[in-house]
Amino acid sequence: MVLASRVRVEVNAVVLSDCEDEAPKDAKQLRADEFIRACEVTSARPHVFSIPNREFPEHRMQVMEILEELQAELRPDLVFFPFLDDPHQDHSTLGNAAVRTFRSNETLLQYEILRYGSHSFTPSLFIDITTALNQKLDALQCYESQFAHRAYFDIESFRSLARTRGAQSGVPYAEGFVLYKMFW
Repeated sequence: MVLASRVRVEVNAVVLSDCEDEAPKDAKQLRADEFIRACEVTSARPHVFSIPNREFPEHRMQVMEILEELQAELRPDLVFFPFLDDPHQDHSTLGNAAVRTFRSNETLLQYEILRYGSHSFTPSLFIDITTALNQKLDALQCYESQFAHRAYFDIESFRSLARTRGAQSGVPYAEGFVLYKMFW
């Protein structure tokens, strides 16, 4: 017999770069503001840092220090981080730092970033997001600045990916993850 009860889950969302270099001169906080609005939609607690965009490899020690501080403060059970083979230098640096930092009893899941160059992502874990899909899409719509200049950043692409992952796992909509480490 298995008995389960609902447990209150606190979700913390972390962005290590506010991407000021991509924002208009009169709106340097644009991406951070979009992130905070998305966190409001999902009820996640936002944590925003200012490591220079596209320079994570040069700031690897700072990335590690931030993650270590978050680990000590938040004591997470589950950590989501970018796929280790993501071709973006910031994503792969963050992924490797997460693996090195969260070595205790945390479950580590690599997530998929819908963009060019992420062809090798093959999920080993699927999570049914059918009931949360609209909330996820609402949160993504908070990133208004991204829709204009990123071909892969549109609602139908995200919905299609969720439908594809759902078809692969037998539910209407899902997200796929690569399990790095599981602690039960």
